[in-house]
Amino acid sequence: MKRAWALIFSLLVFSVSANAQNVLTRKEIYRSNCKAIVQISVNGNFSGVGFIVSDDGVVITANHVVASRESDFRKYADNITVLVEGNPTPYPATPVSAQISDDQVSYDSAIMKIEASKLPHVNLGTLDEISVSDTVTIIPSWPNIGCIMLEGIVANKTNGRILGPKPVSIVLFQAPIRNGFSGSPIFSSKGHVIGIEDTKVFGIAPALDVLRTKWASTSSQGRILMFGIDVPASFVELINNLDQNLVSGLGSGVAIDYAKKQQENPK
Repeated sequence: MKRAWALIFSLLVFSVSANAQNVLTRKEIYRSNCKAIVQISVNGNFSGVGFIVSDDGVVITANHVVASRESDFRKYADNITVLVEGNPTPYPATPVSAQISDDQVSYDSAIMKIEASKLPHVNLGTLDEISVSDTVTIIPSWPNIGCIMLEGIVANKTNGRILGPKPVSIVLFQAPIRNGFSGSPIFSSKGHVIGIEDTKVFGIAPALDVLRTKWASTSSQGRILMFGIDVPASFVELINNLDQNLVSGLGSGVAIDYAKKQQENPK
């Protein structure tokens, strides 16, 4: 009997140990993936973030980072470049798909290719790796700074239409996200990328939503300048950032699945 209990105890210890080995610390996630995070520019101006998924230069980002707003994100912007950590010269980037599809817009996912080799890269996972109350790690990269590590608590997993006609599986998380972080990878505790950061304003706080509508209306009626600053536009931006810091981000597991398929079978 003692041997039986000892065996059961040993199996339990092994099971717990095995599960623990699948969980990485935030420091490990940061150190393992920082060099795979890239900065994306359009026409020489910083546009957002991306991440390398293969050593031969395949990069994933949010579609709106590399598509023009004027085309409702249906056409790629001109002169897209990717800055890889450790290389002072940006690489010209070419879209893997020549045309932007409804899926690409809805999932806000784009795949670019740069001519490089032996690059560090992330590992892709699925949205199933996280649940409400889990902690996720977000790693954007900022001009003249480099990698920034953020962490957030998963607030909800749901479906909804964000940019395109199709509903997308999304995760809402609480983290200090701001404009410019779009395209950043969202990591599970296993160190896998399970989503693409897509800064959005969800109008979580009703009071902030009222203020946003008021100042947006004021801006449309005529510019109010103070020391050369457009006050209504600045106030709307401030309100947006306050709202984003309450509950931030679109992390699309569908986008990751779509990116995987596109990587395997580019059209």
